Amino acid sequence: MRLLFITRKYPPMVGGMEKVSFALAKEFSKKVDTTLITWGKSQKYLLLVIVIFLIKSLYLIPTKKITHVHLGDALLSPLGLLIKVLFKIKVTTTICGLDMTYKLSLYQFIIPKCVKRLDKIIPISDSTLEECIKRGVPREKCKVIHCGVYPKEFQLKTRRRDLEKIINRKLDGKKVIITVGRLVQRKGVFWFIENVFSKLDKQFVYLIIGEGSDKRRVEYLIQALGFQNRIFLLGKVSTQELKIIYNTSDLFIMPNIKVDNDIEGFGIVAIEAGSTGLPMVTSNIDGIPNAIMKGSHIKTPPFDAAKMNKNIKRAIGLKRNVKNFNNRKFDWTILSSKYLYTFEN
Repeated sequence: MRLLFITRKYPPMVGGMEKVSFALAKEFSKKVDTTLITWGKSQKYLLLVIVIFLIKSLYLIPTKKITHVHLGDALLSPLGLLIKVLFKIKVTTTICGLDMTYKLSLYQFIIPKCVKRLDKIIPISDSTLEECIKRGVPREKCKVIHCGVYPKEFQLKTRRRDLEKIINRKLDGKKVIITVGRLVQRKGVFWFIENVFSKLDKQFVYLIIGEGSDKRRVEYLIQALGFQNRIFLLGKVSTQELKIIYNTSDLFIMPNIKVDNDIEGFGIVAIEAGSTGLPMVTSNIDGIPNAIMKGSHIKTPPFDAAKMNKNIKRAIGLKRNVKNFNNRKFDWTILSSKYLYTFEN
C-alpha cells in the first residue's frame, strides 16, 4: 500500500482532531509507505488550503504511485470525491462528529452526499456512526474505530506540590477535580458550576483546562458565585503541566450537555486521564460512553445534577488504578492497524 493522508487539523494547532491526525500519521508512517499533506494553522484560510491540497494531490498521487487516500475528516470529502473520480483509487475518511453535524444548510447539502460516495467511512464512535446514517451514509460502508492514546504517554511520577506551583495555591486537605477541553457550551462547564459544583462543600477545588467561546460566560459565573479561590481557569497548559494535572488530581469530570447539531464525537481527554488511573465521572451522551474505562468511570445522565453530585462523592473515594485502563482497546498502535486492515479490505 502507498498511502496519502490528507488532514486540515494538525499540530501545532491544539485539539482532539489534531491529536487524532498526528497519531494516525505517526503510526501509518511506521507501517506503510505514507505521504502526508497537512495544515496546522488557522482554519480561516480553509478554501485556499483545500485548493493547495488539490494541487499537491494532483502531483503526488501519480508521482508517488499512491494506491489509497485517507482524509482526516468529513469536510475534506469533496476533495476526496474529486480525487476518487480523477484517479480511480480508494478514498476513505475519518468522521469525528461536528464535521458531520455542522448545522450550516449549504454544508449539510454538500458534505453528507460526498461522504457517502467514498469507499469507506470510519466514525470514531457509535454516536458518530448514527449521525452518519441519519444523513444517508450506508451503514455497510462504515467501520467504527475509536480514538486512542499511547498507554504511558501521560503517566508521570509527580507530587501535589507540583500542581500547587501551577495554580499558585496551597491544596492542603483539598479534593481536586478537573475538566480538560475546549470551553464551549456542549462541554457543560457553565451548567456544572451552577448546578453541581455550587452545592459541593469547600474541600472541593475545580481546575478548568482549555480555551473557548464559553470562557467569558464562565468567568462571570465564577465571580457571581464568589468562587475565585475554588475554581481556576487555567486556559492552555503545556504537555508537562497537563501530565502533572492528570497525575495529581483526584477526579476527572466531563459534564457534557446536549446541544443541537454539536456532538462530542468521542472524548479523547477521558482516555488520556484514564491512562493515568484517574477516576472519572462523565455524562452518558454522544461518543463519551465509547471512552469508558471499567472500574474507574461512572456514567451520569446529562442535566441530572443530583445524580452527578452523588457520583462525584462516590468516585472521589476510588483509588487511582492504571490497571483499569484497557491498553488493547485504546492503544494507537493497535487502532492504527485496524485502520490499515480496513483500507486493505
